[in-house]
Order: sequence, then structure tokens, then C-alpha cells
Amino acid sequence: MKRCPPPKVNFQGAIMKEGRHFSALVLGLALVSCAFAAFAGELPDGVERIKFLDYNHVPQKVLVVQSYSTGKFVKDLFQVIKGINEKEGLSNSEVIKLHIVGSGGDPISSLGISAEDAKKYVEVNPTFKSSDQWIQDCMELCSAKMTGSDRLVPAIFDSCRGRGLGGLPSALAKLWGQVYFKNPSSSQAHGDYGGNLEVTPFDDVMVAGNTITSPCKSYLEKAGYAGRMFHPDTRWLTVGHIDEYLSFIPTAQAPGGYSIVRADPQFALDLIAKAPESDFAALDSNDRDFLIRVKQTLNARMTEPDAGKGSEEADFIEMNLKIADIIELNVGELKNFIRKVNNDPGREFAEVAWPNLFEGSNGPRPSGCHAYLPGVVNLTVVGNHLLVPACHLPPFDKIIEARFRAQGNIVHFIDDEPYHDAMGEIHCGTNVLRDPQKLVVNPKQVEAVQKVKEKFRTLHAVTAKLH
Repeated sequence: MKRCPPPKVNFQGAIMKEGRHFSALVLGLALVSCAFAAFAGELPDGVERIKFLDYNHVPQKVLVVQSYSTGKFVKDLFQVIKGINEKEGLSNSEVIKLHIVGSGGDPISSLGISAEDAKKYVEVNPTFKSSDQWIQDCMELCSAKMTGSDRLVPAIFDSCRGRGLGGLPSALAKLWGQVYFKNPSSSQAHGDYGGNLEVTPFDDVMVAGNTITSPCKSYLEKAGYAGRMFHPDTRWLTVGHIDEYLSFIPTAQAPGGYSIVRADPQFALDLIAKAPESDFAALDSNDRDFLIRVKQTLNARMTEPDAGKGSEEADFIEMNLKIADIIELNVGELKNFIRKVNNDPGREFAEVAWPNLFEGSNGPRPSGCHAYLPGVVNLTVVGNHLLVPACHLPPFDKIIEARFRAQGNIVHFIDDEPYHDAMGEIHCGTNVLRDPQKLVVNPKQVEAVQKVKEKFRTLHAVTAKLH
């Protein structure tokens, strides 16, 4: 089911909540002027720039909407959040809370969460209710740099999506006392939604798919991202969001402090071809039967290149191979863009390919596409923990877990059926409040690990020459 363009809604402003440690006067001016600045495409008074927070910033809250359709997912998500807190030994101000936007009734009791656990790990939004599950799309929980200060303060960028969550960004800005930015575009286009606005750790390069509207793009450039915005191709996707095929995972093991994670349909097809039929057992019967036919076609082509020509399976294979080329091209251009921005032509990157298959609406041509099985790249990052859509295909799951265990990440697979069935995944259905001042991986850690790796490479090269 396609997420339809939302109806237009009226602007709702936000005011400053008392009791913050940063300048109430400056922030108050920013918020009071916001209603006027947003429409004019200007920054609020007292604000120098907007800065989106990448996944390397320490998580404080994971936001989700609890409704009839998402109840099981939210319950599973709670168990993961609780487990992360316990495993990491987090306490007091370090605790990561699950912030639930309810749709009616008491979410705590309906989810079966004990009073003790709820007190430790859960908070229910006291002012807003909705059953609209796309909490990533309505906003970016970001930060603002105030004029005359180097300190970043919490902020919210309202994507102007409307629908059931249309009033949530301003409600949270008021509840939490945050600077409030509003997308000046009134088109409510998918390209301006939070799932299409990502930033790279350390480099602070905004990666926004080319489905972004001109007013939104211009506003973000003026707000601090001029010359720092890269626009990969997302027009071949139905929803058109960059989080459907690209993500950035912080790790000291990678040059620059993060890995570029990309969907790789060709890799997925290779795994399908080699998988025993028993590996497809947990899939829906339609998916299982279709992928077994895809497997058979791939294997037949090893001796007969035209095997299955003109069939649905052949179109599926051809389309995914074309998508693999599109993604590879865009990732290559992104890396060159980052090199140019940093004036570092020799910059190296860690790139991780995850198996991901897409289905489309135009035969072998990539258009109107979305994830066939749950799109594993469309994940949520919580510190060094990765909340990944469960695709119920062992060859995929094993590869994902192994590749990220090697760089210090812990993978949690969660069934996200209510999102996947509506062309979204875990990232689309969650949002994360992060601390603008605290990093998961700091530059010194990255530098230290990379120095050790360079010494190892040098030693290995010398040893190889001696032999």
C-alpha cells in the first residue's frame, strides 16, 4: 500500500518551555519568531544555522507510534530498548527511553509492560495522540547553533508532512523546549520527509535524494548546508527516500569514522542462487514460491543465458541488476562529493553491501520500486546497536550479522510487518532524539584505530616482501 500525499494542514507554532540550561532569552526569541521566519524561508532570530544530527550522536529517546496495527512491533521494540539499556549498563541520565505516541487508551497496559519497566524505560507523550505510524517522515530531531555561541542546542525540523502527525513536531518543540524549524514548502512532497534527509558522521554532508523540493533544498542550504548537500537518485522509488538504499553506521574501524551501508540487489541474487530451498521456509508462501523460481532461473542461466526470458522472474532479476548499477553509481558519486567537500582526493571509505531486493511496477525497468523483502538498510541506529528489519531469510541475516559484528556493532532483528506492508521499514516507523553534545565514537578513537591498522598494513607489506 502506497503512502499517499498528505492533505494540507495549518501551521502550528511552538513556544519555549522553561527550565533549560541554555539561554532561555535567545532560544525564546528564536521560537517566537519561528512562525514568521518559516513562511519567509528565513531562520528564526538568534539562530545561526541548523545542524542535523547523524547516527554518531548518543541516543536519548526512541520515538514510535503505538496503534492497533503496530502493537506487536512496539512491544518487540520495547524489549530491544530494555535489553540495550541492561547490556550497556545505562543508568540515570544515560538511560535510553522509549517515547510512545499513543493512539488512545493506556499504551503501557495494552503492551503488557510492567510498572517497574515502564518507570525505567518508557515515557508516553502527554499531549499528543495519533495512529499515523510514520514518525520518521514528519520531522528530523536535529540541533541549532545559536548566534554568538559554539554550543548546539536541541531542535526540530518540521517536514510539513501533515496528516495524523502533522502537529507532533510543534507539540514536541513545546514539550521539550526546543528550537523549531519549519519546511517552507507547502507541497507536502515525499522528498522533504525525514526519511529522505540524512547526514554523514563527522563530514556533516547532507544526503537528500533528488525527490527533495526546491524550497526545502534552498532553505536547508541557506540554513547551513550550502555546498554540503548531495542529491542521489531516488526517483526510481515509489516513496523516493534515500533511507531505502543507503545508511551510515558510525565505527572507529572505518576511515573517517563510519561505514557507508548500501543495498546490494546483485549480492542478494547471488545469495538466493546459492541458498538451499529449505532456507525459504519461513517466508510467506507467495514470496517463497516466487524466490524459488528466481533461484531456479538464476541457476539455469549458468548454462543457458536466456533461461526464463520474458518471465516475471527474469524481469525481476533484470530490474534488480539495473538497480544495483544505479546504487553503485550514486555511492561512487557520493564518495567523490565528500572528497571534494573535504579537499581530500585520497580519502578512503569503508563500504558495506547488504543483500536487498526490490520489486517494481514496470517489468524490467526500475520505476515505482520498493523493497520486496523487508529492506534491511532501512534500519534504526541506537549507539552501536542496529535495529534491523527481519527478512526471515537465513542467508541474508547471517551476512548482515557477521559483517557488523566485525566492526563492533550488535544487530537486533525485529519483525516490522506493519511498516513493510505499507512500503516502509523500521527507520520510517521510528525516530531518535540524540544528544547534540555527545558522540558514540569520537575523533581520537577513530584516529587511534586507524593508526594501528596502518601499522599492521605496513608490517604485512614488509613481511610479504621478505617472503
